[in-house]
Amino acid sequence: MTTREQDALKAYLNLLERKGVPEVKLIQRQYIILRLVPFIEHIELDGLHYREAVDQLFKKLDPAEWAICIPVIRDYFSFWVKDIKAIAGMNQDHAFEANAKSWQPETRDLKALWESLDKATLTNVEVKPLETYENALRSRGADDSFIDTRRKLAKLLLLRLRDVPHKQPNAYRKVIDANLPLFTTDETHHTFLNVGREFYYFWKGDGNAMQQLAMAA
Repeated sequence: MTTREQDALKAYLNLLERKGVPEVKLIQRQYIILRLVPFIEHIELDGLHYREAVDQLFKKLDPAEWAICIPVIRDYFSFWVKDIKAIAGMNQDHAFEANAKSWQPETRDLKALWESLDKATLTNVEVKPLETYENALRSRGADDSFIDTRRKLAKLLLLRLRDVPHKQPNAYRKVIDANLPLFTTDETHHTFLNVGREFYYFWKGDGNAMQQLAMAA
C-alpha cells in the first residue's frame, strides 16, 4: 500500500474511532478499503479515475456486498483526495456517527417498484428538477428510450427523498445506498449510479447541472 492510501485510511479510521464506532465495524471498514486499495494505488487523484477503479472492484464483488461497501468507499474518497471541506460537511451532517441510522429500500422487488413509478404523482416542486433533467438529456441528443429510463430512476430518487428536511449531500447518498441493492446486474447497477450522480445537481438546483451529464454531446 502506498503512503497516499495508507495516510487516507488512517485518517478515516481515526475519525470513526473518535466518533465511537465499535472496533468490529472499524475492522469491517478497514477490510473494505484494503480490498479497494489495489485498484487505486497507482491511479490519478481524481473522482473520474476513482469511480473507474471502484467499478473494477465491483465486478469482483457479490451484489450482496454492494450495499455494505458503497458507503465506506464513498466516505473514504474524501480522505483520499484530502477534501477537508467535504469531510467537515459529512461530519456536520452526522455521517460518521457510531449509531447513524441508515435508510433501507421499501421493497426488494424491482419489477413491482418499476411498474408503480408511473402511478406515483409528484408535487410541483419535485417536477421542476425532473423536467430540467429530462430537457438537459434531450438537448444532448438522448432518444426517448434513454430518457424514459433515466426519468423513472430520477423519479424513484425524488420519491425516496420526500422525507429529507434539507438538501444535504449525505441524505442524498443515503438514498442512493439504500436503493442500490435493488439493481443487481452490472448494467442496471451502473445506470442507477450514473443517474444518481447526474441528477443530484438538478435536485439541489445547481446552475451548472448541465455540465455534470456523463453522456457525450
